[in-house]
Amino acid sequence: MKKALLTSLVIFGVLISGYAQFGSCEPDQIYMDSALGVYPSPFDPVLNPTGGITDSACLNKDFQFVFTAVVGDTLNFGGNAYVMDSIRINGVSGLPDGFSYNCSNPSCTFLQSELGCAVIFGKATNAADIGQHELFIEATVFTGGLPLTLSFPNPLLVPGHFYLYVLEEDNPNCTEFTSLFEFANEFERVQNMPNPFSTTTTIEVETQKAGDYQLHVTDMFGRVVHIQSVQIIEGLNQIEFDGSQLPDGLYLYTFSNGVSQVTKKMQISRF
Repeated sequence: MKKALLTSLVIFGVLISGYAQFGSCEPDQIYMDSALGVYPSPFDPVLNPTGGITDSACLNKDFQFVFTAVVGDTLNFGGNAYVMDSIRINGVSGLPDGFSYNCSNPSCTFLQSELGCAVIFGKATNAADIGQHELFIEATVFTGGLPLTLSFPNPLLVPGHFYLYVLEEDNPNCTEFTSLFEFANEFERVQNMPNPFSTTTTIEVETQKAGDYQLHVTDMFGRVVHIQSVQIIEGLNQIEFDGSQLPDGLYLYTFSNGVSQVTKKMQISRF
């Protein structure tokens, strides 16, 4: 049974490998056995300054952000523990004009312990939408009793915010939609060996495109435990990672160049 946390409403984690085409998504199996939580957690300037929606949209450019979701078996809310049957996403409020959302099934309903996903996507075409948009996921939780209607993020579940930023068309910090085919051509292979490992592991990156990347390593609560700049050359790259000072557990490592990113899983185990 998955560990019950206050954040057991849903897991949301952005992974570019989680979508195949614009406006659709596939759940990423990396989270199947994860502890319940939010990945990344909603942005909080103190508790989680690197969380939230990590990509920014640009005016007149296609954008999408994929959330991988798994329903918990228990929801702790208002001092009560509810055994969850399912959760239904009713909508996403705060989206700018030209944006919508889809789920991995037409009803947007996920059963207990089911892995699913949702995606926000669209194109901002109105200059008046440039700026910050705070998003809320509106959902109904079905338990053995009366259904609960909740908004997420929720200070009683997990504090923070999901901010979507719409930037000017030529802003260098925007993230334009990249198809899975184009993305696969950029990163042919990313893996670490050995995995699991006890102290150090070698991350291998094989790509046809050289460039400067950031390597972020986070734990399964979304906390950043390592950041470094990496210069990737065309062909095979080998990057040594020292996890000897980290506790046992599951970690995510992400390579990003501000336009595209890839995220993989590694595990530290000393038993």
